[in-house]
Amino acid sequence: MREISSKERAELIRKGNELFNKKEIEKAAKIFAAVDYKDGLIRVGDYYYKKGQMIFALKYYNMANYRKRIDEAVQNIISVFKLWVQQDKNE
Repeated sequence: MREISSKERAELIRKGNELFNKKEIEKAAKIFAAVDYKDGLIRVGDYYYKKGQMIFALKYYNMANYRKRIDEAVQNIISVFKLWVQQDKNE
C-alpha cells in the first residue's frame, strides 16, 4: 500500500466524517481504519457503545487503543456474563 499525503488523509477523514454524520457507520469506520484516524474510530466505538453493542464498540476502541473505554466495555461484558451465570443458578 502506498503512503498517502497529509492532504489525501485529511480529505479521507472529511469523507469519513460525512459518512458518519449520514449514519453510514461501517463505511466511515473503514475509512477511519484505513487512515488510522483514532478520533473517528473512537466515535464509531461510542456509537456502538451507546447502542449496547459492546463487542462492536470494543473492536473500534481496540483499533484506536483507547484504554479507558476498552476497560469499561470489558467490565460491562463481564457484568453481563455474571448476570447470566447468576440467572442460570437461580433457575
